[in-house]
Amino acid sequence: MLRARSIVALAAAALLAGCSGATAPAASTATPTAASSGASASSTPTPTASDEPAAIVGTLSNPEVDGHRFAVLTLPLEEWDVRVDWPQEDDGTDLAVYLADHPEIAALTNAGIFSDDLRPGGLLVSDGEVLRDLNLADGGGNFHLKPNAVFAVHDDGTAEVVDSTAYDPAGVTYATQSGPALVLDGEIHPEFREGSVNTAVRSGVGVSPDGTTVHLALSLGFVNLWDFATLFRDVLGCDDALYLDGQISQLWITGAPEPTPYLGPYAGVIAVYPR
Repeated sequence: MLRARSIVALAAAALLAGCSGATAPAASTATPTAASSGASASSTPTPTASDEPAAIVGTLSNPEVDGHRFAVLTLPLEEWDVRVDWPQEDDGTDLAVYLADHPEIAALTNAGIFSDDLRPGGLLVSDGEVLRDLNLADGGGNFHLKPNAVFAVHDDGTAEVVDSTAYDPAGVTYATQSGPALVLDGEIHPEFREGSVNTAVRSGVGVSPDGTTVHLALSLGFVNLWDFATLFRDVLGCDDALYLDGQISQLWITGAPEPTPYLGPYAGVIAVYPR
């Protein structure tokens, strides 16, 4: 059974000071501040800004959907190298340790859902090597809420989110499989319901229609899957987006406090490097 952690806590996240409203990220690069907060099952986390501004990394925005706020990191692939990695340690990957081993990283988040034995739940490709095979099996939990999907980066410098059943490995340099798909071909997942009370902290990745821009997003409170998918489709303009994970998710950017070990470890990371 794929792992479903019940830790109700919000990871260290990125906030854009003074940015609000359901608008797409500004065209110009912004200087963010870092924030982190905790939450109990009966309360929504309230982010607080750090005293130290983070270095500029892509475009950081703080859009809203139906009153829910998100940290969104927008990464033009001509400027940023987005990679997927799985070091395959027996005890999983701690983000702070991974950062210490890769000090050139500009931003870091967890990859897709993984199993209790700290192995990716499905496909993981790193530097062109298939470390875990595509998983098309049926099962329980979010990963198996079909359709699920693959986030892939290609050797031509473009990226995509694609239905797992339509995945083509040709030219793929990096990839992580997870589920459910949030948006495919401009349509929100058929199992999602507007107004659902099934809420959690959620992270995901979306790609622009031309494949040249990647959006990493983390909710700054509890949100249902419909609203999270709406963020990618209606606010960020993504025709395709993928749910990465839930309560354990973290999104780190340069200048923020180091990631907490209490939400990990993970089996796979998405790392952002300057080109």
